[in-house]
Amino acid sequence: MALRLLWVNTNTNPNPGGTEAHSVDFIKALENIREIELYKAIAKESFVDRHTSHEKKFHVKLRFELEPVGTTRLVKIARKIKAHFIVGNNGNEYISTFLAGRLSGAKVLLFRHMLNPLPPLVVKYVLPRTYKVLAVSEASKSRLLKAGLPQEKVEVVPNFIDEETFATPWEEKPLWKRELGIAQSLKVITYLGKVAEGKGIYDFLKVAQSLLNLRKDLLFLLVGYGRELERVRHWLEKTGYHKHFSVIGKTEEPEKYLKASDILLVLSKDEESFGRVAVEGMATRNAVILYNVENLRNLVQDGADGFVCERGHTEGVVERVLLLLENPERLRQIAEAGFRTYMRNYTKEAVLRKFLSLLV
Repeated sequence: MALRLLWVNTNTNPNPGGTEAHSVDFIKALENIREIELYKAIAKESFVDRHTSHEKKFHVKLRFELEPVGTTRLVKIARKIKAHFIVGNNGNEYISTFLAGRLSGAKVLLFRHMLNPLPPLVVKYVLPRTYKVLAVSEASKSRLLKAGLPQEKVEVVPNFIDEETFATPWEEKPLWKRELGIAQSLKVITYLGKVAEGKGIYDFLKVAQSLLNLRKDLLFLLVGYGRELERVRHWLEKTGYHKHFSVIGKTEEPEKYLKASDILLVLSKDEESFGRVAVEGMATRNAVILYNVENLRNLVQDGADGFVCERGHTEGVVERVLLLLENPERLRQIAEAGFRTYMRNYTKEAVLRKFLSLLV
């Protein structure tokens, strides 16, 4: 008999991010597993609603935790389908999801994506009575344990990066450079993500400036958007560095730029609950250089499958980039080691295997 799962993501977030992408990825993957009968409780016309099938879908809207109409509907759905497990994927829905499980007899699994403190009520009464709390990273798990959750309640189940979309043979990088009109003689260094100070855009520009003072065979890809983007464009034009930059802006296909890239810089100054961009870089065989912040520092072994630099220490980043540029074999070794780390920990198969092992 198939296990019946109810996946809950009823948030109507107008600015969807990693949590919503995580829901879409997991829903699509679980719907292809024969042993799983997946149902969905999704906010109507939300990002998750638009990017998932309408099969076995119920529209539920929780405008706030314990919202009476939405919570009641969630309980009725869980009872109707006789769910074995209910999966909650948003911190603002934990209590309602928990109640739906308790009142329907289903086991509840709650994904924890963020690092910020949870409400005391949730920590004291909800999480300890939940079947499992699934932290997406070691950093997230550490915060849960510090909040007092028992070790046996917390499992790390990271985000997965679809290998069909991202995994790239080293030999195909020249083909992707040609596809994007990039000269084969250029080494490509990439920034991917929100164009914001906290994400390290100005550190990236500072690193680029230092490197371009030493060599000109470089192209810097800036893939992403944000309110700092126009300011960055203006600075590039004013300084003349625009000749060495390709500003892509917003894209639905970040993978094709990573596939043409040699080195990915992930210079977030603030904590990251997971570090998806860094893992995407490893999947596309980039040599990844990142800052020593949670959870980024947990993703690579410094000097083995990537490099970890002190936050804000752009000189250290420049040193590592030059090391790689001057030693092509070292660049490939780091990129290949990062790819192996990705294949071991972050593929769809690896993550789903861990997730499914908990459904007992």
